[in-house]
Order: sequence, then C-alpha cells, then structure tokens
Amino acid sequence: MARRILALDLGSHALKAAVIESTLRGCQIIGLWQQQRDHSRSLAEQLQEFRTAYDLRADTILSCLPGDMVTHRMLFLPFAYTRQLSQAVPFELESQIPFSLEEVMVADHVVHRAEGGATVLAVAVPKTTLSEHIEALTAAGFDPARVNISPLASLPVLQIAGVECHGVTVLLDVGENRTSIMLLQDGVLRGLRTLSIGLSRTGGFASFLQELRWSLLVLGNDEPIKLSRLFLCGGGACFPQLTSALEKALAIEVVPFQSFALPAIAETQREEQALFSVCLGMGLREALGVAAPEVNLRCGEFVPQGQSKTVRREWHRLGWLAAGVAATAGLAFALEMNRLNSRYQSLRQEIRRVFVAALPEVQTVVNEKVQLEEAIATLQSRQRLLRGTGTTSVLDVLRQLSAALPEQVLLDLDGWTFDEEAVRFHGTTTSFEAVETIKTTMAGLGLFREVQLQDVKTIAGGKKVSFGLSLLFKHDGQQGEKPTLASKSELLG
Repeated sequence: MARRILALDLGSHALKAAVIESTLRGCQIIGLWQQQRDHSRSLAEQLQEFRTAYDLRADTILSCLPGDMVTHRMLFLPFAYTRQLSQAVPFELESQIPFSLEEVMVADHVVHRAEGGATVLAVAVPKTTLSEHIEALTAAGFDPARVNISPLASLPVLQIAGVECHGVTVLLDVGENRTSIMLLQDGVLRGLRTLSIGLSRTGGFASFLQELRWSLLVLGNDEPIKLSRLFLCGGGACFPQLTSALEKALAIEVVPFQSFALPAIAETQREEQALFSVCLGMGLREALGVAAPEVNLRCGEFVPQGQSKTVRREWHRLGWLAAGVAATAGLAFALEMNRLNSRYQSLRQEIRRVFVAALPEVQTVVNEKVQLEEAIATLQSRQRLLRGTGTTSVLDVLRQLSAALPEQVLLDLDGWTFDEEAVRFHGTTTSFEAVETIKTTMAGLGLFREVQLQDVKTIAGGKKVSFGLSLLFKHDGQQGEKPTLASKSELLG
C-alpha cells in the first residue's frame, strides 16, 4: 500500500512543499510546489491557502525550523549509550546557552562514536518558537510527525545521490534571507552554522564571502581548512554566477545540486532539486530510510497528540492481545493438566486391577507399586530356594532323603521350612534310634556343613518320638562333590 509523505519548508521568502509516494518497490516525487510569503497575512492563513491550492494531503507530514531560530552545539561526552547521552545533553547544554531548561526544548543526535565517548549535536529551541510553529501548521490542517532543523534537512540528498565525500567538504545552502553552512569530514558532520545573510541581503559578494570564510575558520577551530569540494543548494544554486564566483574565490570545485541524479526524481524536475533540497532531503530520508543526521524537536510535551493516541491505542491493543495469549495459554495448560490427570487416574485404576488380580489375598492396599515389588521379591526368593543353592535344591534334598532312609525307618513330616541358609524339618518317627538314623543319613548325603537335632521328645504315650532337624547348607567355598545316589545299600555302607 502506497504511503504519501509531505515535507514542508516554511521559509521567510516562500513556502515550499514536496509530496512523495512511497511503496515497497520504491518511491517517486508526486509534485514540488512553492508559494511566495505575504508577511501582511498570518502564516496559518497562508498555509491553509497553500494546502487548498495544491491539495496537500499525506499520511506523514514533516517540517523544519530555520537554523537561526535554534541554538546548537557540538558536544563530546564520555558516554557510549544513547540513553546516557540524551540524559546528559540538556545539563551540558544549559551551561552554554542563555536559557534555562524550563524555557527550551532540547533534542540531540549522535554524530560520531569513538573510544571513550561520542560527539553529539545538541539543539535547543525556545518552547514559544516551537509552539508557534506547530500551532500555525495545526491551524492549517497539518500535524507534523517530526520537526527537524533546515541546515540538516539537505544532507540526506548527498547520500541518496551516492556522492563520495572524501576529505573536508562543505554543504552550502544559500537562501533568500539566510545561508546555512555544514562542514563535513569524510562525510561525517563536523560543524554547522547559519548566517543571517542571503541572496536578497548579501551586501555584495565580498561581504558574503568574508562571512563565509570567517565561519569556516570558526568551524575549523581557528585553523585554516583545506576544502576538497563545496556542494551548493538552495536558491543560490540556481545562479551560475554565484557558482563561478565561489569557485574562483575559494579555488575549489563547486558542485550544484542540479547535477545529482536522484533515483526518485524525473529528468524534468532535476532543475528544481537545489531549490527544494530541504523538502527533498526530509521526504526522501523518510521514504528510503536513509541514516542521515536528524533531530526531532517534536518530543516531550510537543509529541503529536494523534501519535500519542495512536501509541496508546496500540499499547491498549497489545495489552488485549497479551491478555488473550495469556488466557489461551492458561486454558491450554488447564486442558493439558486435565488430560494428564485423567490418564493418571486411568493408570491408577489399571494398576489396582492388576494388583487385585495378582494378590487377591491382600486385604489392605497402601501402595500398589511398593507392595507388588515386595511380593515379586518374595516370589523370586522362593524361586531361588526351590532351584537350590549352588547345585542342590530343596526338592533334591527331599528326594535323596527318601531314597537314602532304610525301609524300616518310618518318617512322618509334619512340616518344613527353608531359606538360603538351611532347610528345617519337623516330624515324628518310631524311636530315638530312628531319629539318630535320620540324622546320620542326612549328614552322609554330603550336602550340608552341619546337621542339628532339636526338640527330641516322646509323644503319644511313649509310642512315637517327635524331633526337629536343621540342615545348614554349605557355602560356595565349602561345596563338595555331590554324591551319587546309586542305591540305598551304597549309602548305608
């Protein structure tokens, strides 16, 4: 979508305007217009007439103040960050101007950064002057987004034209009643000055040249400056006689703005480039995004109300968007937590179902995971015992005991227990001799490091003898060769 930019130069001799249409593909000059000033009428009235006559409508409006209506200084400050510089500039400037900070609006631009600090162009304008300028524009239906100073406004044209500014060069803007001088060192602004002398009040070329030389001496810190070129713009560039006189007097090359080939200007408009250099510099800088020196005096209490409303509206909109994003994120988090909780409960129910099916005898369920682990550990322990320790299992012990006992020895087992250390039997037999025979037989199997009799006593009126037998397994280092059970007769000798 195209954006229209209107750049206004409210000079003391004429009102000038440039309308530029900017798109994503580039920009073009829609028109350049000027109207002579009538000092018997108010500026607001003439601006209204100017606007109506040429239908000056735009999305972005830019304006500037003449250089002799502001105070400026080049300051070197030992700071690196822009915020620190902007905070220090007003206090540093206050000691060098005949105004208090309450009376002026201060703006600044970082001209050059170096090790240990930065060079800053500080500009101060009386609030009454700035207020009158903005009020005249507003009364005519213009609401400028930025208010620059005219000496800086022409500088972007050099960069847009691709001019190489090697060495020390000067940009000279000669108007009807004032002249602006900008000193550049390798393209970087080194100083600027505005003279209250122009085409209509030069007092002769000799007087004008004397003022120019004295200003260059001041800008050069009282040292002669060896200029490489001089760029000429403003109404003075339209007079070839002035160009020739400057070349002869200063012995340097003078390049008028008409010689530049600007991409946005048609060939038929090239002769007007110098006259409208202030408007073109501001407008093309905005359209092309050129990084050139600029100060915006419309700051602080002079920020455009429309811009403030737009900013507040955008912040309000951004706040609602942020709230919407937060609400959406919160809802998504709640839904995800609900999904995870539902899945957790389903898993808990499935774990409980598996637990009840696996351990139906457990009546009290405290922690399914821990109780299942304990049950598994118990079963694994029993499995290891049933498989045996080393090369011997409990079932082997029972089988070998049954095969080794003499047929006349009767043995009734009431119960037995086992663990990794021993097998413990409890049973009854017919006599004490039978008990001893059972002990001797078990010891003769060669599977145990010790066989212990316990609680041997008669029961049932002396007809039977009950006893306990503990068979302690050998350790791995004590495990001997397992005897082969060929027959009962071999075991008994």
